[in-house]
Amino acid sequence: MHVDKQFMAKSRSPQCPFDLERIAGNTDVCHIEFHETLRSTNTTAVELLGPLLDNAPALVLTSNQSAGRGRKGNPWWSSGGALTFSWVVDAAQLPVTVERRSMVSLAAGLAVRDALLDMLPHCPFVLKWPNDVLIGDRKVCGILVEQHAVSQRQAVIIGIGVNVNNSLRDAPMEIAQRATSLFDLENRSFDLSSLLIVILQRLRYRINQLMTQPRLALAEMNHHNVLTGRIVTLQTGDATITGLCVGVDEEGQLVLQTELQLHRCASGIVVKWD
Repeated sequence: MHVDKQFMAKSRSPQCPFDLERIAGNTDVCHIEFHETLRSTNTTAVELLGPLLDNAPALVLTSNQSAGRGRKGNPWWSSGGALTFSWVVDAAQLPVTVERRSMVSLAAGLAVRDALLDMLPHCPFVLKWPNDVLIGDRKVCGILVEQHAVSQRQAVIIGIGVNVNNSLRDAPMEIAQRATSLFDLENRSFDLSSLLIVILQRLRYRINQLMTQPRLALAEMNHHNVLTGRIVTLQTGDATITGLCVGVDEEGQLVLQTELQLHRCASGIVVKWD
């Protein structure tokens, strides 16, 4: 396990709320890039991609993210106490074929749900395609998966933001109505390092499952998908599709049944579901 002097110094910093040595010791992460404040962990991961790939799997971690990015460039609001990080891996290290690489996004959602359920087994965590994690109809986690190349190497970057010890009572009204946090649910704080460790462990397990048990992974995705059986409006490119969601297919596409045809949507933004 690679542990550099910068990592060790930051692990002793009183400004760092994470036990970096414990995280490295209990996961397959070879390098942790901790910054007290970042605009976006995914953006920093792209900027440092070459060195991170040299020490992959690598982690970019922050206590405060000021300009997080969601899917389609949407901003991700977060405040102190949230768990925000990006996991960086060489695509060649993933036990997933190129054809199934889009499924990594769905596996990440399952992994976070696993970890949250392990911490709060009484909470009804569900998934909203492709990988938001909700409690009821309120978002508790957002995930952004990107692929970038450097020096002929392909990287997969999985950015994850979980509302943990932050309160959404401080968020703008339109966000507070659609999101929640573990603190708001339980009125207590949680150990961020412990949650991060379990997420990383489950992330590796769920990605491996895409190759070893793909049907089981897909069945679980569909079982926990809050959109299944609902009327969904999806914005995809310049088109808007409204139909009955019949689930997620074997390629990770959202399947909507309209009066005229069956639509298989590889990407898009869910703007409404009833």
